[in-house]
Amino acid sequence: MNTNSERIPRKVGVAKRSSRKTPFGCMALFASIIVLLALLNSAGAADHAPERASLVPAPFLKWPEKGSDHAVLVDKSQQKVFIYRKDSPSAPVKTYSCSTGENDGKKSRQNDRKTPEGIYFFVNVFDQKDLAPIYGTRAFPLDYPNPVDRREGRDGYGIWFHGLNKPLKPRDTNGCVALENNDIDDLSSYIKLNDTPVVISSKAELIEPERLKREREELEKLIEGWRKAWEGKQVDKYMSFYSPQFTSGKKDWKAWKEYKARLARQYKEIRVNLENLGLFRNDGTAMAVFNQQYTTSAFDSKGIKRLFLQQNSSQWKIIGEYFDTPEERPVIAVAKRAVQEDKAAAQRKTASSVSASAEIRSLIESWRKAWEKKDLRTYISCYDGSFSSRGMDLKEWRMHRERLNQQHQTLAIELKDMKIRESSGDTATVTFIQDYRADDYRDLGLKNVLLIKRGANWKIKKEEWRDLRKPRR
Repeated sequence: MNTNSERIPRKVGVAKRSSRKTPFGCMALFASIIVLLALLNSAGAADHAPERASLVPAPFLKWPEKGSDHAVLVDKSQQKVFIYRKDSPSAPVKTYSCSTGENDGKKSRQNDRKTPEGIYFFVNVFDQKDLAPIYGTRAFPLDYPNPVDRREGRDGYGIWFHGLNKPLKPRDTNGCVALENNDIDDLSSYIKLNDTPVVISSKAELIEPERLKREREELEKLIEGWRKAWEGKQVDKYMSFYSPQFTSGKKDWKAWKEYKARLARQYKEIRVNLENLGLFRNDGTAMAVFNQQYTTSAFDSKGIKRLFLQQNSSQWKIIGEYFDTPEERPVIAVAKRAVQEDKAAAQRKTASSVSASAEIRSLIESWRKAWEKKDLRTYISCYDGSFSSRGMDLKEWRMHRERLNQQHQTLAIELKDMKIRESSGDTATVTFIQDYRADDYRDLGLKNVLLIKRGANWKIKKEEWRDLRKPRR
């Protein structure tokens, strides 16, 4: 009995020690650890979820009250396109996968295979019938290069959002933003040409709403101070809002101050009204866009003003200023001679603006007719001596055209959807769809023509062409 009683505890003890070494015990312990870690991770994610959900995209500081309800944000690092709505900016309403330029960095040169970064607008749309198959079902050209790009010496052209005729691959374009066809078609419902902003960023930045509010109010205060100083003819204060590196057309900071001082002396009263302000920023550059009405005793003008600003240390300064689609209307003449002179000056300015557009259209039509008739002398007379295109100077361009004229018996050139944009008093850009036929050859493309004014005449300084459809023979 004693022997048996002694053996039982030993067997039980062995059994207990053996149970601690079984695989089932280790697995249970491991499973417990996994469950505990999952709970901790879930709790941590729950703690951070509200914080991230409250973040908003940094580029959209202030949405205009009127106009597009949506904005487009491209994150090159994620290869994503996000659509935001102004009444709910804390989360995108749509997200699409995309493909950008195969080379990293900000576009600076033609054929560098990089996608630009900055603040842009959609300026046109092409349907599938007008496109080469590689662009899919739809394409939306951007206004690259914008004034800041040109100011900083960036060139290239033809940056589009477009579809595809092949599977979507990350970083696989020449610089455009490509989407799958069903996505570009869906995106089209959110786009208003020349109105829906597009911000392309190397990496999208999300910030707290309070920080966005502070940045918005800072720029709103700056814009209002600028307006009041302009309206109050406080030239020194007005110029304090401008960067020393400011340029507008051929005017630098000093010439701009002299110009504004002269106008302040000329007019007894100036009224400046701003409406529908939008504020956008990206990578240290901000853009303010608004409807501006400028009124004096002699005339008033209405149009869309764009101010580009950059941060100098902690302060924003205006680096560029651009006024589009002005409408100037002379007022009824009054007896005072000074006002009559002001009116005459305004009428001359209006006539000059109308005349410039007419002169440009006349040049382009003369150029088209001379090209079509193979009148090489007249054709080349439309070009400036500094002309360059496709690596050819003017002499080489003439030889190139002469060879083509000899190859074809008949030419037919049709220009459609022409748009003229004056960058300054002596430069302008003309964009149109060019339908070119030579005997049994045909091509269709988007042409951009840069013009420069030499004395009283406009001349072609540069032209760029992008294929819209495969050539047909």
